[in-house]
Amino acid sequence: MKHDFSAQFLRVLPPDLSFSEAWESLCYTLLDAEYNDRTLIRLRPPDKGVDILHRSARRAYQCKSHEKGAIGGAISAPESVKSLKAAFAERTALNWDSYAFASNASYTGTAHAAIMNEAARLGLRDDQIEFLGPEHWDKLCNKHPRLVAERFDYRVSVTKNRISKAFENQRYFPQYVSQYSSQIQGSELVLRIRNNRTPIVLEVPFSPDLTVKHLVDAVKDLLGISLEWTNYPDLGTSAGPSISLTRGRIAQQFPKKIGELMLHNDEELQFWITIVWRDRRTEDAADADKLILYRLHALQVENRDSLTYAARKDLTLKRSEEFIEAMIWNRVRTH
Repeated sequence: MKHDFSAQFLRVLPPDLSFSEAWESLCYTLLDAEYNDRTLIRLRPPDKGVDILHRSARRAYQCKSHEKGAIGGAISAPESVKSLKAAFAERTALNWDSYAFASNASYTGTAHAAIMNEAARLGLRDDQIEFLGPEHWDKLCNKHPRLVAERFDYRVSVTKNRISKAFENQRYFPQYVSQYSSQIQGSELVLRIRNNRTPIVLEVPFSPDLTVKHLVDAVKDLLGISLEWTNYPDLGTSAGPSISLTRGRIAQQFPKKIGELMLHNDEELQFWITIVWRDRRTEDAADADKLILYRLHALQVENRDSLTYAARKDLTLKRSEEFIEAMIWNRVRTH
């Protein structure tokens, strides 16, 4: 996903007073932009189990959130069941026919079953209950970026000690880690670095005397990017990332010193991640179903023989992009 809906990045803006209210406001803003219908209204407490009501569509929304978001968070059943029961009690008054849970994290299988069992007990059909998870709201954010931009703060400030740790993680010899750390400690330079896979902006303390290669290695570690390739057994394909540091979409040479770039005030550099794929398995690459981040999401198994070359390419690139995004979000949570 391009967006992370956790409390770390979603801002609480007035008149909202809490993270849950901020999530509800984001959902309403996106639905309002999507439908452009005056019959879409937001209900204030006591909401009677309905946060947003689309009267003309006879559709009710209940917003549920977890401060950890999609990575590390899961929506539990009790509060959702409680909301459903309250909404059902007011169904005639509010005149809704379908009920949607708008969540920034996924429901566990157990929670989903508990909610559907309660819906059946109330006499609701399966198709009257919807689960609109983070993937749904991510797509709407991508569709209406200007409307929601101010609701997020994706800046991640990195400490000088964390850069030293990045050099250690990248297997630099101890004497070089010490040397580079001393150069960074004595510098006031802070670089702003975006990437082309997520809206994250790293604020990185660095030294003008270090090179583009040093910076690429540090950022690679800060974003959790692995250059290892991945096999997709069902597709019979493989893919891996290629990285560079760009300025105005122009790749910078690794030996060049940062000071030689002559950056303007507040100018941003880009950590560019390109996905390279092959229409075959790659030797020594890990299979996707063996990787933890992939196991968090159920992948639809495909049949290679039933797919065209173009379809295999599209699916391989799509899966790899999702994997890279997951790696980045997972890593920046630890800063």
